[in-house]
Amino acid sequence: MLAECEWVSSMHIITRRHFLGFTLVELLIALVINAILFTALMSIFIVNLTHYNSIINVNRLNQQLESSMQLMVSDIRRAGFWMNARNDIGTHQNNNPFMAAGIDLTIGASNTCILFAYDRNNNGSLPSVGSSSDDERYGYKLSGQSIQTRPWGGSYNCTGTDWENVTDPNLVKVTALTFTLTTQSLPVMGTSSTISLRSIDITLTGQLTNDPTVTKTLTQHVRIRNDKFNP
Repeated sequence: MLAECEWVSSMHIITRRHFLGFTLVELLIALVINAILFTALMSIFIVNLTHYNSIINVNRLNQQLESSMQLMVSDIRRAGFWMNARNDIGTHQNNNPFMAAGIDLTIGASNTCILFAYDRNNNGSLPSVGSSSDDERYGYKLSGQSIQTRPWGGSYNCTGTDWENVTDPNLVKVTALTFTLTTQSLPVMGTSSTISLRSIDITLTGQLTNDPTVTKTLTQHVRIRNDKFNP
């Protein structure tokens, strides 16, 4: 009988503990552990998010600068192209309208601007300036921390205020853009004429508008494909 009472008493204690659940100390320990785990998870999440945003920002900067550089390079290397250049062979003349005074490749404004022209439609003639169609005069310059390009009918000089932005100043600030012209003159045998071999070195530096610590510099050497004959 005594053993039976002891068994009943033990079961009563176990049952009470089962229904009472965790003690206050146990709950506090569980809360502290959960808080530590949550804090660690949030820290990892914030680090990953910051890294992800940094990658996106770097990609935006790269895209803006590299696409702008490739645009300038592909245009500048064609400077002076004339479909009818073969007509001057043996004449000791240079009748190329795209290399005429005031039209030919020019570096200005402290080397931050370039002007040039080429026969884009391959018809052999230089059209008059106008905004209704491509007048085949081009230019790039640094203005207000943006790269700008000359639009059709725009001012064909480095001080024009009617040029259009190539880069978006809300995303990227262009802090430097320089064009350096190198010319090598070679004599034409048996004459006093020369051939000018020309190349342009472009340096472009930019930074993110919302994070100036993210910067990038690009350099490109551009060989002008069309040599200039100097009678």
